[in-house]
Amino acid sequence: MTDGAGGPPDNFSNILGDFSAQADRMVTAAKEGRFAVSPEMGEAYKTALQDYLDSWTGNKIHFDSLANSPELGTSPYTEQIGRHMTMVAAGDDQSAKTQLETLQAVVERAQAAIDTAISKYQASDHAASKDLSNIGKEIH
Repeated sequence: MTDGAGGPPDNFSNILGDFSAQADRMVTAAKEGRFAVSPEMGEAYKTALQDYLDSWTGNKIHFDSLANSPELGTSPYTEQIGRHMTMVAAGDDQSAKTQLETLQAVVERAQAAIDTAISKYQASDHAASKDLSNIGKEIH
């Protein structure tokens, strides 16, 4: 829930931290073989993640332009507002641009985890097929 002030619920940095930790757990689980996914399902997941990355890449230029201080006038107050708007858009660790760039890195790690999970699935599938083949030979 928001506090009525608009924006995402809670602190977006905290939410990103949760996403980042989950992506790290995905990577670890995939490397350890505890997370495996079929190529078809993995590709579906990766397509959804790639759609986000493509959208971000297409819109990043708009966030880059927000880093320019808006021309609001020359009074001390409007100059202060312009600096504040620039800071909010792209000026610090809490800025929208920085947060979205962090999310981009998290999504890229999740994609890498899915690639690993696909390879683990294929290796497991191959091993199981080989085991079944050996059982078939033992029976005959």
